[in-house]
Amino acid sequence: MSSYDETEEFERARREIQDFLAALEQMAHRDVAAGEFFGFVRDGVHRLMESVAEVVWLIGDGGQVQPIVHAGIDATGVSASPEGTQAHNAMVTGLFGSATGLLVPPGGSVAGPDGAIAGTNDTALLVISAPIDCGGGRAGLIEVFHQPNHDDVQRGYLRFTEQIAGMAAVYLDRQRAAQQVAAQRQQLTESDAQHLALSQVERFSRAVHEPLDPVATAFVIANEARRIIGCDRVSVLVKRGRSLRLEAVSGQESVERRASAVQAIEALARVVARAGDPLWHPDPSSEVLPQIEQELENYIDESHATALAILPLAKPQPTPVVKPGGVDAVAVAKAEAAPADNPEPIGVLVVEWFSSNTFEGGRRSRVELVADHGRIALSNALTHTGLPLYSVLNALGKSRALTTARNLPKTILALVAVAAALVALVFVPAELRLEGKGTLEPVHRREVFAQIDGVVESIEPGVEGGADVKAGQLLATLRNRDLEVAIADVIGRKASSEEQLVSTRRSLLEDDKISADERLRLAGRRAQLEREVESLEAQLALYAQKKKELEVRSPITGVIVTWQVRDLLLLRPVEKGQVLMSVADKTGPWELEINMPDDRLGHVNRAAAEAKKGNRDLTVDYILATDPGTRHHGTVRQIHEQAEVRGEEGNTVLVRVQIDPSKHDKEELGAGASVTARIACGTRSLGYVWFHDVLAFLQTQVLFRLW
Repeated sequence: MSSYDETEEFERARREIQDFLAALEQMAHRDVAAGEFFGFVRDGVHRLMESVAEVVWLIGDGGQVQPIVHAGIDATGVSASPEGTQAHNAMVTGLFGSATGLLVPPGGSVAGPDGAIAGTNDTALLVISAPIDCGGGRAGLIEVFHQPNHDDVQRGYLRFTEQIAGMAAVYLDRQRAAQQVAAQRQQLTESDAQHLALSQVERFSRAVHEPLDPVATAFVIANEARRIIGCDRVSVLVKRGRSLRLEAVSGQESVERRASAVQAIEALARVVARAGDPLWHPDPSSEVLPQIEQELENYIDESHATALAILPLAKPQPTPVVKPGGVDAVAVAKAEAAPADNPEPIGVLVVEWFSSNTFEGGRRSRVELVADHGRIALSNALTHTGLPLYSVLNALGKSRALTTARNLPKTILALVAVAAALVALVFVPAELRLEGKGTLEPVHRREVFAQIDGVVESIEPGVEGGADVKAGQLLATLRNRDLEVAIADVIGRKASSEEQLVSTRRSLLEDDKISADERLRLAGRRAQLEREVESLEAQLALYAQKKKELEVRSPITGVIVTWQVRDLLLLRPVEKGQVLMSVADKTGPWELEINMPDDRLGHVNRAAAEAKKGNRDLTVDYILATDPGTRHHGTVRQIHEQAEVRGEEGNTVLVRVQIDPSKHDKEELGAGASVTARIACGTRSLGYVWFHDVLAFLQTQVLFRLW
């Protein structure tokens, strides 16, 4: 780089420094917030000095040292370990004790007022410090971390930092003077009102923190806050699950949830809480969000409020604690850091006026004061009631009467009874019988299918539900118009072909004058017609067989178990393969078809395997819906391998149970009769037999999700 370029770069940097100092001086004489002023200082130092990190420390009213602004602390490494943080805090304490600004190189130390080493710089960076003195005392400190450089450059850094510290002192002097004047004016003009307000706030604070129940806390906030604010009505909503619920309204003992006004205020509170900012209405200085405006209009129409304040009550952030001997910069940084996401409010405070439409006279500040106390009290109540096993501990706390001298024998007796019951549930054996629903069915039963498409033209006399039929007996006759048309067409074509064949034969036998070629042609024609007639006769034979399929016959000897056969089938169109009726052999063996829920199949299969291993049958006891007072017994004959969904019963497995029909009266044996059966699945503890469904639910829905 040429000498001209270096000079131009130097002049540009000097102008930037002068402009920054001039702007800082102007800001020091204006009424700006401390965060804004010192944030401007931090950003300017970082930009002009190209420093690594900057911290501005101020001494609070209680003498505590706090960082008001900072940046880049993590890059210095002082927060990498507790030892580094402690060493840095000790060095900051030593810098505060220095009368002038200091340059502390890497590894350098800072001497205390007594000359002893107060702290050391354990970082690899140069520490530049400039004290802020105002009002004859130490008010703060500017600390800058920078890469080491030449001595003259480092001294320039120190002079620049001291200039900034001097302007910061001017700003603090002016701010403190303004605060003193404002405080004196406030004390002179509002002394009496302050005493009254303090007593009200003290009473409110004491009352709102007494209950540890969210509903009781909301009730206290609603009724006590109305006196402090001086409004017409206060409502408090508390977060329940994922929604906000109106729990208390000042001057009311209960809340009518079905009221339209309650639903309107809950809807308005939800959208305001979702937005996250307080709503002051009317407020000419701000606009209402579109998603809030509609709900606000609906609620005002219901409540007729002229002024309205809605403040979401967020869970308070923890206050950073300053350790003895220094400031924990890491803890302060974490406390000042913005949360990763905006948590939903734990409640909402709604304040209403019906005869005023302004927030003058300190109304806004009183509302905010109530909101601050209310969110802390409500957060403590929700945290208290949200403790694990709170309901159990609360119930135990309310049951102290059970341990009094008069009731103690009864309590001990009840505990002994409960313990005995638990022991019985664990050690007393019982038979595990799993229940399933099903039907009673004959083993030999057949469905009668339609073998061809058609219309049921007639049903034989006596064919009805419960009628006895023989194997091969005609039950019904179908009619197929297409088949009739096809047969008529074949018959017509056959008659035509036969007439042509007769004519051709006559021509060959009676006409002697035809030529040899004509005779040969007629002979071929005769052979063709003979083949056509044979084909049509074969078709007629096939159609005749197909016509016999229009006759519906019983496949077995038995009883028709389909109800109202004539009403279901007569003159109705049917398709090939459609079930027309069912025939069952009631004189043969009977069985139960039990639909066992698939979640019980494991017990059934294990019991069946043990029975097979012991060369015995798996027993079943059942009752019929037709005779529920009599218990019958059977044995499991077959367990299907595949589960199927069967109506309202859900996913079930079919279990076939063999029974002895001679044990039943003839009137009880009705095909499809409802049956309730229990399969004996071995011996288990009494508690498992009674509560195995509950245990299965806990294992599948609770324990499985936790593993």
